[in-house]
Amino acid sequence: MIHYRRSAPLFGALAITWALGLTACGGSTPQASTAPPPSLEDDDAASGGGAAAPSSSKVKEGMDAIQAGDFAKAKALLEQAARENPKDAQAAFYLGVAVEGLGDGKGAATQYQHALELDPKLTEASANLSGVLLDLDDAAGALAAADAGLKAAPKSPSLLRNRAVALEATHAKEAPAAFKAALEAAPQDKEVRYLYAESLARSGDDQGAIHELAPLTESDDLAVLASAGRLLGQLKSFDGCVKALDKAIGQKDAAELRVQRGICKHGNKDDKGAEADFVAAIGSDPKFAPAHYYLGQHKRAAGDAKGARAELQKAEELDPQGKIGAAAKKAIADLK
Repeated sequence: MIHYRRSAPLFGALAITWALGLTACGGSTPQASTAPPPSLEDDDAASGGGAAAPSSSKVKEGMDAIQAGDFAKAKALLEQAARENPKDAQAAFYLGVAVEGLGDGKGAATQYQHALELDPKLTEASANLSGVLLDLDDAAGALAAADAGLKAAPKSPSLLRNRAVALEATHAKEAPAAFKAALEAAPQDKEVRYLYAESLARSGDDQGAIHELAPLTESDDLAVLASAGRLLGQLKSFDGCVKALDKAIGQKDAAELRVQRGICKHGNKDDKGAEADFVAAIGSDPKFAPAHYYLGQHKRAAGDAKGARAELQKAEELDPQGKIGAAAKKAIADLK
């Protein structure tokens, strides 16, 4: 059966959160994300769920409309299929997919729950229900849905992934173990590996987190590299941070990436390299406040009070209401 949502938290385009210090980078709480258009591949096939034939011609038409991204047409077709056969779990499930595609998460959750009432072993419905509940910030409901689904499909990557995210959202101590189980079920899933590393870091296991991030520094995906570099910087694994961002900058020489790498080079006591990155970031985007802030801090540490003041004032000017601007203002006041 088609899996509509993958339900894994996804990397941002450039997942960097700015810290207000030269040796650390910020963290972030994982969020469930809206899935892309549906795939015909069953990502839980390995756990026993093969692709099922459409239950009716009307359901097949609805599935095709979903695949084409025409959720309104799919909804109409699947509502008709459900009326014609109220006990058709597939019709209820795909109606949920169509409703979710139209942006109605609560309506989708109702349809997924109905599908499970008709067929409690419908793994796809459990995965989608737990995923949409995460989107609705109902971590407790998502956890219950995932746990219920795992009784029928204990090795489902989607359910294990959603269960781990729900546990993390509730700050449960068993979240790292849950991410480990999810990663064992899908060892190539970069998002799960990254979230496992974040969970380990939050639990105080920095070395475990660094170990999990190491394979991500070999990725060819820009967002993966940016995210891994950011977290490695936070964990003060500056060599790994620079390695990841070297590769990322090779793909896209962005100001954000330059500043992040400069922070990590500073942490690695490569101040010339850090300065070069901050200067290059300003050259790439003169209005990028963090670049001016960090260059100002670099100049301040080097004893160049005049140069530091100029850069910090620029950072404050560019971000008057933000955290960077506030930090720049404080740093200016501290200048002698």
